[in-house]
Amino acid sequence: MKVKLIAWNKLGEDNSRKIVILAVKVSCGKVREKGIDYYIERNYSDEDYRKWLIDALKYPSVLEHLVFTFYIEGISRVCSHQLVRHRLASYTQESQRYSESYMKKAVEKVAHICSKKLEENYDYYSRLIEEFLKIAEEKQGEYRNLVIAAAQEAFVIPWSLSLKEKYCLARSYLESLAEYYRLLAKGVRKEDARFIIPQAIKTALIMTVNLRELLHIAKLRLSNTAQWEIRELVKRMVEEASKIVPEITNLIKSYRE
Repeated sequence: MKVKLIAWNKLGEDNSRKIVILAVKVSCGKVREKGIDYYIERNYSDEDYRKWLIDALKYPSVLEHLVFTFYIEGISRVCSHQLVRHRLASYTQESQRYSESYMKKAVEKVAHICSKKLEENYDYYSRLIEEFLKIAEEKQGEYRNLVIAAAQEAFVIPWSLSLKEKYCLARSYLESLAEYYRLLAKGVRKEDARFIIPQAIKTALIMTVNLRELLHIAKLRLSNTAQWEIRELVKRMVEEASKIVPEITNLIKSYRE
């Protein structure tokens, strides 16, 4: 999983957190009294920012003016389907037709393990995977880790599973790939053959979200009851956003709907 904060807004060349303070001052009429330049040019200490941001939770609409854009890569579609349910954000997700590149990496990994030259042929892909899985079942041992490694090129495997469970899941992932390529070899359209691919297939997306919604997402998804993958994703988003808003962890703790 890769999570990187790639863009955020700020007031001129100044601190991004000042946007929230300016919104508070507009709300209470102070900007009209002293003029907007006074608050744009005013310097605040870290303690000032901490105080004003925590106080802003009383009027959370002011937090919506601070916006973050994240690049997210290597999560499963199980995870992305949960993420996009948070509708007060904008998403551009990698089309599933481009999941082909992830699957190709898994096939290339299998070919490398088997010391085989990769032929650009769907039927060959299918037979190669089946042969690999047959060898793994016969030899077991270290081959179980190799099956897991190959599957992880294209799919997410839950960390909580035992080695045996990871192996069984990885086998089923690769079996689905073998069947996918078998269908393509028979002339089935890719968009139809794709129905057999598990939701564990990896994906990538860009997400833009304001601070208020990020706090809402974090409050829900950092809970121990949240699914492990989205919990890890949001944890990393918060870590990235903390580079811009160091107070964000305290804001999450204090945030109320």
